[in-house]
Amino acid sequence: MIVFCMMATYILIAIGPAAPVVDLAVEAKIPAQDRLLLEAGKWLLTSSLATSKEVSDYLGLTATTTFIICPIRGYFGRTRPDVWEWLAAKSSS
Repeated sequence: MIVFCMMATYILIAIGPAAPVVDLAVEAKIPAQDRLLLEAGKWLLTSSLATSKEVSDYLGLTATTTFIICPIRGYFGRTRPDVWEWLAAKSSS
């Protein structure tokens, strides 16, 4: 039996002085191939977890720090090329 897990893409942004806590949580819990650091406290993530709250709970952030996490359903902007390449790769997998 083959089971397919849909991976969702999220953006996680630390608020205020929470960047070090968020960075440690992401680096400890999310595999390197499923995360991209934009800058301190700001990450793109992919996860098979279904909701932003589930990702927050998994990272241990829900009751400990200030942040926002949102699923990415589309994107637009200007940034460095590796961000577009990462998003394109995750969108097609």
